[in-house]
Amino acid sequence: MFQILLIMLLLLIIMLFLFSLKIYFMLDGFSRKLMEIDARLLKIEKEYFELKAKVDHMDTSFKTTMQKLNSLFRSDR
Repeated sequence: MFQILLIMLLLLIIMLFLFSLKIYFMLDGFSRKLMEIDARLLKIEKEYFELKAKVDHMDTSFKTTMQKLNSLFRSDR
């Protein structure tokens, strides 16, 4: 009877160890996926700010061009 309990306890310890290993590798894979997603988001954020800077520059040059055109039309009158 005592030997059966010892074997059951040993099996329980082994199962808990394997379960904890499974959880560890699951969390490790999850953290790797999060790091990949974070890298993608950083890349997207960088592209967004580059495009925003270009659009802001184009907007500024458009406004200055429109001001020059307006001043030319006003000076013609």
